[in-house]
Amino acid sequence: MIHLLIHPLSAHRRTALAAAIASLAVLAGGAGISIPTATGNVTLGSAAWAQNSSVSSEEVTAYAASILEMEAPRNEALSQIKTLLTGTSYDISSIDLSCTGTANLNQLPRNLRGDIRTIIVNYCNRASDIVETHRLPRQRFNQITATYPQDQALAEQIRAAMIQLQQQSVNGAK
Repeated sequence: MIHLLIHPLSAHRRTALAAAIASLAVLAGGAGISIPTATGNVTLGSAAWAQNSSVSSEEVTAYAASILEMEAPRNEALSQIKTLLTGTSYDISSIDLSCTGTANLNQLPRNLRGDIRTIIVNYCNRASDIVETHRLPRQRFNQITATYPQDQALAEQIRAAMIQLQQQSVNGAK
């Protein structure tokens, strides 16, 4: 799945990018159940989330903290890409910006492809580092991302954890 991204990346970095797939799908698409792939979208059904629907409270907190911390770098990456696309006929919403979906960048003018690919790779690497910082294995992050759209209770736990973390951050800043 990751191999479709820039091939000179080491196997470790390609694996590290897997975590960011989820963050872009989650943050760009909200709580939908459609995950972008190189060949289109995959809709996750009950078989996908039934694999491991037991998520500990520690994992929920780590997941929520990771998502919140990814927001600023994600917005920065989107802003940089929008700036690059200014003055072109390309709309950012028409481009798959997921970490594994860069194949459609070939539709862009050659002079923009490399810069946009670099922005995406940098974001994906940063997102992976963020997940590791919160001591959540990348594979587990991806499992939770695949699970929560189908599991309303888990989705609510994640939302509640995000709100709690945001409130703690505001209260701690006072």
